Amino acid sequence: MKKRSMRVRVLSCLSALLIFVGSGLSMAVPAAAATVNEQIKQLEAEQAKLKKQIASAKSDLADSKKTRDLYNSQISNVQKQIDLLDKQADDLNAQINSKNTAIADLEKQVAANEKEAATVRKMLGERLNAIMKRGNFSTLQLLMDTDNYADYLVRAKLMEKVSERDQQSIEDLEKRLEEITDTEKKVQSEKAAVEEKKKEVEALRATSTGKKKELSTLYTAANAAYKQDAAEVAALNKELEKTDSDIKKLLASLNSSGSYVATSMYWPVPTVRALSSYFGTRWGRLHRGVDIANGSIPIYGQNVVAAADGTVIYSNYTSTWGGGYGYYCMVDHGRDSKGRQVVTLYAHCSVMYARVGQKVVGGKTVLAKAGNTGNVTGPHLHFEVRLNGTAVDPLKGYISVKGK
Repeated sequence: MKKRSMRVRVLSCLSALLIFVGSGLSMAVPAAAATVNEQIKQLEAEQAKLKKQIASAKSDLADSKKTRDLYNSQISNVQKQIDLLDKQADDLNAQINSKNTAIADLEKQVAANEKEAATVRKMLGERLNAIMKRGNFSTLQLLMDTDNYADYLVRAKLMEKVSERDQQSIEDLEKRLEEITDTEKKVQSEKAAVEEKKKEVEALRATSTGKKKELSTLYTAANAAYKQDAAEVAALNKELEKTDSDIKKLLASLNSSGSYVATSMYWPVPTVRALSSYFGTRWGRLHRGVDIANGSIPIYGQNVVAAADGTVIYSNYTSTWGGGYGYYCMVDHGRDSKGRQVVTLYAHCSVMYARVGQKVVGGKTVLAKAGNTGNVTGPHLHFEVRLNGTAVDPLKGYISVKGK
């Protein structure tokens, strides 16, 4: 929180400075070179502060994104667990339904078996009632009711078999009823086990759902922090772009009373004539000049000379950052035949000799030593030609590798 408050104070101070500078730029009369030079240095100091704030804000943004993404990943994992538990619950419900169907079938079998047993018992009862009505049914009675002994034997054997069959039917029914009852108990036990498992799954699902809700709350807070950090980075970058724009306006406001009469310029590093980057789009943005880098001779520490006669209108020799240019200077060469102000820029120097107001001679006056200050990947001299503040290709009519 303290870090963000500090950024707000820096932005407020910078905004006040930019309002002052902007109002100065709207005046018809250009500011004196020394005054503009001081304003530019102030803006470059603010640029350096802003860059530190942006680096810190980007670090906060990366942390908040990491936290947000972590919660999002955890929510995804919990949702997978919930989906798996839902599937398990569906499978268990299917098993319970299957057990209920089996129990219903068994209950039907029990009912049918009991009905059959009742029928057999009724039949036996009727048979016993008939015998009792006829009195004591003895062997003598059976013998007297038959015509002969052979018929007696047949009838006695038949009655014995009927009695055995009735007894067997009763026993079979009782055995079947016992088996069905045992099976029903087993299915009921299995159903109870499945229902217990379902309760466990439902409890786990409730826990997972609670965890998801908790993570969703944390994710919402983390996402809000991420958006706030992203907005802060965007605001700081916008302020940085405005600062850069105001510096360019100030540089463009530096006018001269002389005229640029040279037909071509001197090569700014006489001892090194190798190029590593050219004017044009590079890494998605305009590269405003050319980079003179190591050739057969290392460029670091080599003399940097004025490309043409003129007056030094800007010199940074105190800030190694210098808005990304490091130690750099600008020379005003007057206006060309079309009335355009011609200015050259020499950047990333290791030592800066040029001072504001100094008159320089093309190809002779040493402005600086080549180096690697500012935003660089290696030692080189970044050289620009500007017409009315707009950068143009130095290799098109101004300097040449094979020229003077």
